[in-house]
Amino acid sequence: MTVQKTLKLLTILCLCSYGIYGQQWKAGDTLNTVQKDTTRIDAFRGNTMNYTGQDLIDASFPNSWPIFGTKTRMAIGGYARLDYIQDFDGGYDRFQYEIQNVPVEGDGRPAQSGYVNIHARESRINFDIRSITEKGMPMQVFLELDFYNLDRGPFNMTPRLRHFYGVVGRLLIGRTWGTMSDLYAVPATVDFAAGDALTGTRRAQIRFEDAIKNSKFKYAVGLEMLEFPGIDGRDFEGQSSQILPLLAGRITKSTASGGRLFLGASLFQLRWDGEEVIPNSTAVGWGFSFSGREYFGDKKHWFRWMASYGQGWGSQIVATVGTQSSAVLNDDGKLETMPAWNLGAGVCFNLSKTLATNLNLNYYSIDPSIYRDGQKMKGGSSGHLNLIWSPIKNINTGVEFMVLERVNTDDNSGVGRRLQFMVKYLF
Repeated sequence: MTVQKTLKLLTILCLCSYGIYGQQWKAGDTLNTVQKDTTRIDAFRGNTMNYTGQDLIDASFPNSWPIFGTKTRMAIGGYARLDYIQDFDGGYDRFQYEIQNVPVEGDGRPAQSGYVNIHARESRINFDIRSITEKGMPMQVFLELDFYNLDRGPFNMTPRLRHFYGVVGRLLIGRTWGTMSDLYAVPATVDFAAGDALTGTRRAQIRFEDAIKNSKFKYAVGLEMLEFPGIDGRDFEGQSSQILPLLAGRITKSTASGGRLFLGASLFQLRWDGEEVIPNSTAVGWGFSFSGREYFGDKKHWFRWMASYGQGWGSQIVATVGTQSSAVLNDDGKLETMPAWNLGAGVCFNLSKTLATNLNLNYYSIDPSIYRDGQKMKGGSSGHLNLIWSPIKNINTGVEFMVLERVNTDDNSGVGRRLQFMVKYLF
């Protein structure tokens, strides 16, 4: 084992040991099961918040039941959902609309016309198991599945793992939203892609988070697997292959309105393994983000925003996943990183307790290398306008119109339009 690998292993072991054994807790033997008042409209698009530490004890745990003879409680949640999509311009993904899937005339992809699609892929189910030790330390196991396996045929809806993690005190280990993912800044869209230009994805990770005493601030630091490094190998032999995890951190602050401010940063390695045909090449990627949500008015309207910038940052923006937008190999087989940034803003107006409308705009761009192919994407934007209605408790229905633009490196562009309806039963 090399010195580098040994130091990496020791770092992970120390983080785990500190996270499990170096925590102090107030004694307690129950989990809060009081159901809080919630809106009939799902403001977080079905995304479950990660809780650790005292937040896990204090968080509402509705619809849970005790496992007799233990201090453990369990709940089953999720929703069943049906979507009707009317595409007008031949978007290349028939289930969600990301900027990368907007048609651009003459960019080498086969042209197609508009179509209809009806599916239930976004339906999901989760299992939440929580317990507490004699000293009051909270523990949790959370598993969630949906059916968005897009690589297995248009009508094969094999279950897909969204989340599977465990919490011991303030330490989280498993697969869930990354440290830099801000669920408060996720657009409330009907489209599953959530308006593109989001920062951060779900990843395997080890994360420690805690509150700063006597303040509204919290912090988190994590080691994560960079699953989509986004390296363009052109015609060189080899593949992207990391030997170091991504390091991420964040600071959040609760606001008086019930919203939150979020500041995050990450440092990571981009590496090309030449597989002994060409020399290996590595580069350093970095970036930071600022995002949040703020409520206003008597009806608790809210607006959200997200902005980020970084070098080799394409791997961190959801709109670029799969488009090799982080780095490219130059003619000498060396990695050149590309800067990227994204901006997003949106507003939700609660017209009544059962009716809400959302407007969301997003933009992202990279500064492409001279070695990047002209037909590959360099930027784009999206706009989503919807109306969501809850005719019956636990039922959400909605309609959304979206317009997206894709711009390629050669400055050719295309526009895609889509209308989407949905019915969702939350349980």
